[in-house]
Amino acid sequence: MKKQSNRLFYRQILTGKTVFMSFLMAATLISCSKNNEEITSEAQTNAFNADNLKKGQLNGQDITYERKNGMNFFEGDMVLSDKQLSEGNEVNKGGASYSRWPSGKIYYTIASNMGSINVNKINSAISEYNNKTNTQWIYRTNQSNYVEFIFGSSSGSDGWAHIGYQGGKQNVSLDQYISVGSVIHEMGHTVGLYHEHTRKDRDQYVKILWNNIQSGQSHNFNIYSSGTDIGSFNINSVMMYWPTSYSKNGQPTITRADNSSFTYNRTGFTTGDINTINAMYP
Repeated sequence: MKKQSNRLFYRQILTGKTVFMSFLMAATLISCSKNNEEITSEAQTNAFNADNLKKGQLNGQDITYERKNGMNFFEGDMVLSDKQLSEGNEVNKGGASYSRWPSGKIYYTIASNMGSINVNKINSAISEYNNKTNTQWIYRTNQSNYVEFIFGSSSGSDGWAHIGYQGGKQNVSLDQYISVGSVIHEMGHTVGLYHEHTRKDRDQYVKILWNNIQSGQSHNFNIYSSGTDIGSFNINSVMMYWPTSYSKNGQPTITRADNSSFTYNRTGFTTGDINTINAMYP
């Protein structure tokens, strides 16, 4: 399924957003999610510390991100490199060639402590990418640019990933109880997809209930206008935030534009997701 509604964020530095292809899939895509029991959301499990909030620029747009554990977290589960955040850096301006995986080939390895259950989830997610998209996840031999799937929390169900191709070793972190759909979501960030709910046209389709959002977390719902939206908005995208993301009271933080509820997808790709990825990697 090709995600049309995902924002590809291709940068060009050739190119940045897209070539950065900062691939903000129309899905400018989300922080993964889970089932009802996963009410705490990908990357929402750590206590919030206002001192960790930083201001920066991504592809020329002012953003707010969280600095923790030596990493820069954007929209909860996307990790930005210091290079991506350096305003004025020629490699970053106009799009970075390092943001899209060359020839759509993503080499990977799996940390030895991952555990067989999560290894099976990774293999299932990789099969989805290799069978349905133009990207190919290939087990690493001696490649210097690659992804390592690392083990996160033994009690959580979240994950995070570096956004786009950054060069060298980068990670996808997976908790013990993460779903296969959320593994697919995190891998979507790796290929360059952002969260769907931050597309430029999102207000035509969804409503953000700002009063229900946890203190200090509203920046995770800002529109990311520096990317390229591909196709139409896709509320069923695997890159969409779930309805109660960062809720302070258990009430929805996102509804449809007509105030009705929606059910988020962490089952797998939609056709729009696939179309988006394949537009990024023709």
